[in-house]
Amino acid sequence: MEKEKDQDYPFPGNWARLHKMIQEADVSGERQRIEPILWDWYQTIPGDPFIFMEIFQCAMERPDDPETLEKLQELVGIHMSEAEEPASGGLQIAQYYIMRDQPFEAAHWINQYLEWQDKKDTVNTQAHQVLQVLKMTEFPAAIAKLKRTLTRGSTGEQIEALQHVHFQIDPVLDNVLHELLVSERPKLVKLIVLEKAFAELEVIEWTDGDVSNKMTRTEAKAQIETWEKTVFSLQKSVEGDEIGTQLLMNYMYTHYPYVPAEDVEQALVQAKQAILHDEPVDGLAAEILEADLRFTQALLD
Repeated sequence: MEKEKDQDYPFPGNWARLHKMIQEADVSGERQRIEPILWDWYQTIPGDPFIFMEIFQCAMERPDDPETLEKLQELVGIHMSEAEEPASGGLQIAQYYIMRDQPFEAAHWINQYLEWQDKKDTVNTQAHQVLQVLKMTEFPAAIAKLKRTLTRGSTGEQIEALQHVHFQIDPVLDNVLHELLVSERPKLVKLIVLEKAFAELEVIEWTDGDVSNKMTRTEAKAQIETWEKTVFSLQKSVEGDEIGTQLLMNYMYTHYPYVPAEDVEQALVQAKQAILHDEPVDGLAAEILEADLRFTQALLD
């Protein structure tokens, strides 16, 4: 076992030395002393689950320290982007989000952990208890606050609130999010929830203006891949052009996840010229300007 770990942990010593160092620090109550060494290891093998857990434990020994949240944000961010199985640290990520007063994110990561646990030979009954307590104590107020924000908040406030929601963690929250997707709201506001729906639901229903849409997760994945490839290709034509980039992205997001069939590249040039020279345009160029105006107005509301 130690021989395997020596191969997995090549810096700045070996697994046995690191493990002994951690044990000695725990016995002497000096875990803070080894935190910089653990960070050195984590920078070399980012996403490693063992080092992640050890650094998290170091940080949680001083939860009231102003720097703790900042360090946890960096640690969690690396784990979520680099770990082979981010859900293995779901309980720690949930604890971080509880400290950030984000109960929906916390519940989502506990669910992720529970799904991961089902596939492994591990059992943590505490995770279920934490999830139930979270739902009973934090969700009612958090859902009420979200509803108020969606009713009375500015577009910016609504977008900020929706960044931290998830499907399938609470039926009441699900209803709020489903209603939003089929309501008359700016696409700018729906986008965040729509992206989460594509990732978290098997079947997604939403409206764009007067058009009702329904798509399975598999269909959505293929559609989004095509959309992203099209955007990437078109971005080359407006590289370094701030106005052209804004026009392109606002138009493409208006149609997301569908890809417009028209020749967008030439119309972008016409739309930009219309802005710079205050000239009238028609056809696709006019549609691009209209989409840009809708997104801009939504941001100002």
